[in-house]
Amino acid sequence: MTLGKQLGVSIAALVMLNLSGLAAIAQDGNAERLDDRRMFKSGQEAFEKVCARCHTGRPDAVGPEFFSKGYDADTIKYFVRNGFAGMPAFTESMIDNATLDELAAYVAAQAKGTPQ
Repeated sequence: MTLGKQLGVSIAALVMLNLSGLAAIAQDGNAERLDDRRMFKSGQEAFEKVCARCHTGRPDAVGPEFFSKGYDADTIKYFVRNGFAGMPAFTESMIDNATLDELAAYVAAQAKGTPQ
């Protein structure tokens, strides 16, 4: 076999291995898509790491203390996505919808005195 043919066969073999590896990844139900990754493990963690510095009622807090306001989950989600007064809007690239749902439920439950 000539060097050119050997090179062609080697390249073809590498392409086939690459394609079979991609097919295996695509068929694997456990493969994580970049879009499915979450920035926070839970809504509570997101609140503690992002929201708490402004919304915990401390003397240095700049926003209202959410737990005592009694906002429902839909209102919390609206404030987060759209902003309000001095609060910036948080886009889906900043906090994913699943985490936002959990965060809103966590805040609403705390306001009702129902720890989650």
